[in-house]
Amino acid sequence: MNINRLFLSSVVSSMYLYSEGLQSFNDVVITATKTENSAKELTTAVQIISVEQIENSGASNLSEILSSVAGVYINPSGSTYRIRGMEHADTLILIDGRRVNGEFSKIFELERIAADMIERVEILKGTSSLLYGSDAMGGVINIITKKATKDKLRGSIQVIGGEYKRSADFIVSKKFKDTSFTLFTNYINRDSYSKDKVANIKIMHSGVEKSPSNSTLPATGNYGTLASALSDSYSVNNDYLYNLEVKNIGTKISHNLNDAISLYFDFSYLEEEKDGEYISDSYATAYAGGSGNIMTKYVPAHQYNKNKRLDIASGLDYFINDNMHLNYNIAYSRYKKDRKSYTPLYSQLGYSSYEASAFSVNESVIKYLNNNLQFTHTISENNRYILGAEHRINDTTSTAFNVNNRTYTSFFAQHEYDILKNLKLIYGARYDKTSIDEDEVSFSFGGVYRLTNNLFLKANYSEGFRSPDDRELYVDQTTPTGKKKLGAEVIDSSHGKTSQYKLKSEKSKSFEVGLLADFDIADFEINAYQTDVDDRISEVTYSNYTSFENISDTKIRGVESALSFSPLEDFYIDMSFAYVDAKNEIENKELVEIPKSIAGLTLKYKLTKSVELKTITKYVGEQYSSDEVKLGGYTITNLKLNVTNIMKDTDFFVGVDNIFDKQMDDYLGLIPQSNFYAGIKYKF
Repeated sequence: MNINRLFLSSVVSSMYLYSEGLQSFNDVVITATKTENSAKELTTAVQIISVEQIENSGASNLSEILSSVAGVYINPSGSTYRIRGMEHADTLILIDGRRVNGEFSKIFELERIAADMIERVEILKGTSSLLYGSDAMGGVINIITKKATKDKLRGSIQVIGGEYKRSADFIVSKKFKDTSFTLFTNYINRDSYSKDKVANIKIMHSGVEKSPSNSTLPATGNYGTLASALSDSYSVNNDYLYNLEVKNIGTKISHNLNDAISLYFDFSYLEEEKDGEYISDSYATAYAGGSGNIMTKYVPAHQYNKNKRLDIASGLDYFINDNMHLNYNIAYSRYKKDRKSYTPLYSQLGYSSYEASAFSVNESVIKYLNNNLQFTHTISENNRYILGAEHRINDTTSTAFNVNNRTYTSFFAQHEYDILKNLKLIYGARYDKTSIDEDEVSFSFGGVYRLTNNLFLKANYSEGFRSPDDRELYVDQTTPTGKKKLGAEVIDSSHGKTSQYKLKSEKSKSFEVGLLADFDIADFEINAYQTDVDDRISEVTYSNYTSFENISDTKIRGVESALSFSPLEDFYIDMSFAYVDAKNEIENKELVEIPKSIAGLTLKYKLTKSVELKTITKYVGEQYSSDEVKLGGYTITNLKLNVTNIMKDTDFFVGVDNIFDKQMDDYLGLIPQSNFYAGIKYKF
């Protein structure tokens, strides 16, 4: 399907398909340019999720918020997310404009951020390396948290309970003459969601998988002891969503020294526990055999995660005069990960205790120190530029790999200029240098043309890159599923990896065009884009291990459209549709785990001034598994009833997620069956 046909079909599709989240185009956006612009003044596509949408969603965390947004794909287990078909590692997660420290695989656990602490979410779609450097080829998700805005002590207490989840949130804030503070804390608890599976045990013998009852296994010695202790199969309560418990606490303090200078300090601390049962691909026994311990396959296992994160940030805003602004911030983040897997068959595998069967141990500490400096000069209302610099230090200590500190240094410049009365240009350049001898230069150029007071035409070209991360370069560990994973620069002759591989940065070139219509009765937007990625880093499987190599060039093309209107005074409809065509250009194959289309429909009806009924439907289209098997699409519908001021300053809401009890292919995971929740929020 060519891009012109996609563009036209998307216009038609947007008349009946939706995603919640089309903002007012007059909303001010910070993420796209690091300056204040309305959405219709931007050359790239931005999606805003407002505090009203968040509060009306019934979500307890960020993952649940984004799951109902068609502009972002989150797989059912919440383990990965994509924007415009790009990998999760290509999407940069920010909290209040600052990078977030997360997992080695660059997956940030979206469940860790409580919904009630979020003021709004800005989703910047497309390559954004000009302002944000590495890791932003696919886009940026900026979570903007709540801040004090009132002189009086203000706050809220919210409690949500349901069949699978429970949460409690408390937030309080106050603004004094020159000082303001916000304090928040929250608790999230979610039960696992499981499906019975059968683990068909295999014992590795002479490179061949054999059932314990197989007569060709040695009847004596360690093999005989192991085979006699094991059954051929076991029933397993396989968890697709793990048990989860999250605790958060944090504070924000700001102080105006005078009319020109203000200081701020942020602190947050998180504790997370997560556990679940699964079937491992490989599990070592305590019995010796040949050159090492005898290996088994498809053994029931239980993974435990205990993670902690500390974030501290401080900064200064200096308004030199009415036209010049200087901002500096420094942020420190420390993430401690403790992951272990055990097997309930420890005795059968020859271990003396459950604890002795510990497998795939990962005890790690990741520390970030970020320094950011930005100077903004507004020459006139129609002419503004920014200059910026960033220096980042990553320090990792881990049982999974050993690596020295990595540093990232960058400089960027961006100019916004209304070259004509109806034409605004935004362009710039960035230089990045890393401690592994990488030098990258990125350019971006775009314009938005006002056709009429209500119609805006936009176009943008941008370049991006993603530097190989520590895991891709240096990892040396056994994963929870039992697979050996080796970084590109790791040599492990015992598993067959005898040489290093020189991993290069991924590089992208992206072009998009769009049309935006802003009317009193409706808002409409459509964007078409193409992104070419060279030297795509992929995980490659060999007989005894997996590693990382630059193996492909990819081309991703797509169209997104959104429509929001109100046909009746108290009835609101929001719709959107997104189509993605993503291919490996070298092998001419579809990229895996990327839905061809995503769409949805939200209907909102105000029964009375204080009672609102809302449905959110999201459709996820066909996609291919890693084994190149085509997986069917699925549709999920959620229903919510919200009652404001049911008592003084008290809101009440009830909802049903997955009301039609839909499911999808087991490969994608499971989502809970139709499940009920209720919540109450008291504001003071």
